[in-house]
Amino acid sequence: MPLLHVVPKTAMPNASKNLRGRWLAWSLLASLLAMPLAPALAAKRPPKAAKPLVQPPYNAPATAAKDLPQLQISRFTLDNGMRVVVQHDAAAPLVAVGVWVDVGSRDEEPGKSGLAHFFEHMMFQGSKRVGKMEHLTAMEAVGADINANTTSDRTWYYQVVPKPALELALWLEAERLAHLQIDGKSVENQRQTVLEERRERYENRPYAASQLKLIEMAFATWPLQHSTIGEEDDLKRAPVSDFADFFARWYAPKHCILVLAGDVTEAEARTLAQKYLGAVPRRPAADRAALTEPEVTAPTSHKAGTIGDSKAQTPALHLAWQIPAGLTADVYALDLLADILGGGSSSRLEKVLVRDRTLTSSYWVGSHGRKDRDLLHIYAELAEPGRPAVAEVKKRIREQILDLAINGPTPAELEQAKTSFGASWVFGLEGPATRAQLLAQFESWYGDANTLSGLLPGYRAVTAADIRRVARQYLTWDRETELEVIVGKGGFQLTPLKKPADVVENDKALARKIKAEADAVAKAEADAKAKVAAEEKAKADAAAKAEADAKAKLAAEEKAKTDAAAKVEADAKAKLAAEEKAKADAAAKVEADAKAKLAAE
Repeated sequence: MPLLHVVPKTAMPNASKNLRGRWLAWSLLASLLAMPLAPALAAKRPPKAAKPLVQPPYNAPATAAKDLPQLQISRFTLDNGMRVVVQHDAAAPLVAVGVWVDVGSRDEEPGKSGLAHFFEHMMFQGSKRVGKMEHLTAMEAVGADINANTTSDRTWYYQVVPKPALELALWLEAERLAHLQIDGKSVENQRQTVLEERRERYENRPYAASQLKLIEMAFATWPLQHSTIGEEDDLKRAPVSDFADFFARWYAPKHCILVLAGDVTEAEARTLAQKYLGAVPRRPAADRAALTEPEVTAPTSHKAGTIGDSKAQTPALHLAWQIPAGLTADVYALDLLADILGGGSSSRLEKVLVRDRTLTSSYWVGSHGRKDRDLLHIYAELAEPGRPAVAEVKKRIREQILDLAINGPTPAELEQAKTSFGASWVFGLEGPATRAQLLAQFESWYGDANTLSGLLPGYRAVTAADIRRVARQYLTWDRETELEVIVGKGGFQLTPLKKPADVVENDKALARKIKAEADAVAKAEADAKAKVAAEEKAKADAAAKAEADAKAKLAAEEKAKTDAAAKVEADAKAKLAAEEKAKADAAAKVEADAKAKLAAE
């Protein structure tokens, strides 16, 4: 998944809305700088940039994709509960000033959709001391790049400013967090803007409505399945009090993370953050409802439908599967699998959908980058009309998934995916705006922005076996949500959940592969057991022989000792007998000599 995704707007309904205007209002900036500040904020007046600057190009040195750079990150919390992340990088005299608000469409109540996204607009409608759109024009006047976007999980505001304009950016952020003007006039004005945006982005754009329907089908509960931009009826009827309540509840400092990334030191950041953002009044944090989305279980979870689109010229197809989110081995493997399937000119889908036969005019593969429960999504707009072409595209996509589930990627595919994925992360961090957003995301979702630096080892550890495993576990027909876009008028219809013949054959092929693998594992285990048994018998035989040899040697040694002792004893007896005989002979001779002498006398 990658954790941060940049995808075509047609592929992601929550794509950022560009808030940049096309004018520089020096008169508005001058009037802004002349306005007094309320006592609630520390500064007596808005800090003034040294001079208006055109943003210089950010020419960071090329970074090898071997590792994420070791970022100099500092973290601290202001007295009002706002967390601050500082990343010092003096490569260019720029600072990305971002405010991450921990609220998205998943936190909205049924019947009150679209409020989180609505504040993308409201936050530029002025406060007590900043007029409508003056935040935007003040930033553009000093050469800033400014934008905001909302997803189901968070809202993100940022501006990349020249270093001299840093205090101005912080003052403006503090001003709207502390004193945002929420009244009937500003709400009604932006209500019409958001409704027009909804019409432009979804109702009047080919294929766009199917994006919303796909998400609605793929998830089962309100927090995850409703659109971030909101339902038309909800947007029309929401009273001003709903907006005020939403802001008071979710835009408390406790729910915000300030990120300063670029040419700013920790000491400077501590002083300025406390001076401006630290003056935003503390408010109670909201309690977030627990996610109750049920786990997807096979074989009852397959969903299929069709939706008519009178603006489309050719059919389109969505295939999606619920997958886990976060920093897990499964997520790393699924991200690389998506890259192998559809990540560029050497991908598998490029070959089977474009080069072999031009079946699609465009396609996209990736995850949505959600916090708690994600989607792996394949989207294709067809080059040919007719349902048979749709069926052929589905068949080819499923064949590639099956091949990955059976055989896994080739070594070259896996290495290419790791290389391109790592490079996109490393090079993405060279831009201060993207770097600031990633730091905020990791601080918010994983508790520490420093976690970002340790990300790539998880991707490098992915093996071909991991790719096979996640393809088998998550990308099955039983867990799939499929939606066909049909050219012409017509609403949404669910279609029967009958498993197609080609999918049945795919399942059989995979089952055979799994059985063959299980048999191979069983045989390997049996062979290993037999080898161990043979080794144990050989060891036992050798031990028995060694024991027998030892016993025989011991017996021989004992016999030799006994024989030697018997010989010693016999020799001793013989010697003793000889000595006794010699003594007797000597005595007899003495006696005979005595008798002879006596006789002679």
